[in-house]
Amino acid sequence: MKIKKLPETELELMLALWDADKSVQRNYFNTKFSDKGWSDSTILTMLARLQEKGFITSEKSGNKNIYTAAISKDEYMKVENSSFLSRLHKGSIKHFVASLADNDELSSSDIEELEQLLEQLKEK
Repeated sequence: MKIKKLPETELELMLALWDADKSVQRNYFNTKFSDKGWSDSTILTMLARLQEKGFITSEKSGNKNIYTAAISKDEYMKVENSSFLSRLHKGSIKHFVASLADNDELSSSDIEELEQLLEQLKEK
C-alpha cells in the first residue's frame, strides 16, 4: 500500500493516536480535541476516512468502536520527510539545512546536536 500525505486535521487525529501508543475508543478523540469544538460526526467522518485510507483499523467491543493505528508514525514520517525534501529542497538535506541557516533558524545548540548526530552516523 502506498502511504499518502494526510490533510492537516486527519494528521492531528493520527498524531493523537500515535501519542496514545495503544488502541483507543472514539471518546478519546472527543476528549483530546474538545478545545477544537469538533462534533461527534466530524470526528467519526475523519476516523472513517482514515480507515478507508488504511491508516487505522476499527473493531467493535460491545457497543463501542476501538481504533488502532495500522501505520506507524515512523512509516508515515519516512514518506512525509521524503516528500518534503523532494518538493521543497530538490531531495537535498544539505539544501534544507542551508535554508534553515540562511533564515537564522539554527541555534548554536541545534548545530551542536547536528554535529553529534553526524558523528554518530559516521560511526555506524
